[in-house]
This record gives sequence, C-alpha cells and structure tokens, in this order.
Amino acid sequence: MVKNETELLLERMGFKDNIEDIGAHEGVTRRITVRIRGEARMLIGEYGNNLAALEHVLRRIVAKNQGAEAHFTLDINDYRMKRLEDLKQDVKSAAHDARMYKKSVSLRPMSSFERRIVHLLLSEYPDIATESVGDGDERRVVIKPFP
Repeated sequence: MVKNETELLLERMGFKDNIEDIGAHEGVTRRITVRIRGEARMLIGEYGNNLAALEHVLRRIVAKNQGAEAHFTLDINDYRMKRLEDLKQDVKSAAHDARMYKKSVSLRPMSSFERRIVHLLLSEYPDIATESVGDGDERRVVIKPFP
C-alpha cells in the first residue's frame, strides 16, 4: 500500500523518469522503510526538509486511504541512513570533548527523532548527561559531563 502510494505521488509530481527503484523493506522493529533510488536530490532538499515534508504528505495520504495511522519511513538514496551515521560520529566527538574539557557541549539544532537518538546513544555513558534545550526549530541537545 505505502509503496504504491509513493509511486503514484512521485508520478504526479513528475519524478517517474528520475526514479530507478522504489522498494519497501520491513526492518527489525517491524516498521516499513520505503527506499527510493535515483536522481531525486530535489526531493531531499536542504537538510532533508523536502524529504520530511514528502513523508508527512505521504503519511497523510496513506492514513486517509487506510483509515488508520501509517507507520513507515521514507528514505531517498540512503540519505537518512548516512545522516544517522554522521550524527553518531558528531555525538561521539562531542561526548569526547565534554569529558576531556569538563565543559558542556551544545549540538546543532535537530529534529525530535535526532535528539532522541542522541539521548539514547549517550545513555550508555555514566559520566555524561544530556538535556534538550531551546524551542521549535532551535531545539538542540546539550551534553554535560558529570562533576
């Protein structure tokens, strides 16, 4: 259902010729990931904003057609996977700096999903605390060393 709706929406947007493949895969958490491959950079947008908007619209379409909330993730050319790996590296580096210099380190503003990943990643460190600060699009995680 999600794969079909994705193909239909992209076709209506004029991206049919630019898309090599659309595949839906079920992950470990039984959440579907719809992966799109092809020349679709415009669909990703700056910092993935277009991708997030497209996923939101698609989620609304699928929910309306199914009559229930749709649980899936949309990824184009593995953009989200690569971004997640970059985030992990940034977090490790920031945690190292917080420990080394005994100072709080503020990360860039990020989505609630990314902030949750940061909190989960650093929950394994007993000498590090995390806190989300700010409002709206400026909400970020601050990494603090324990005294």
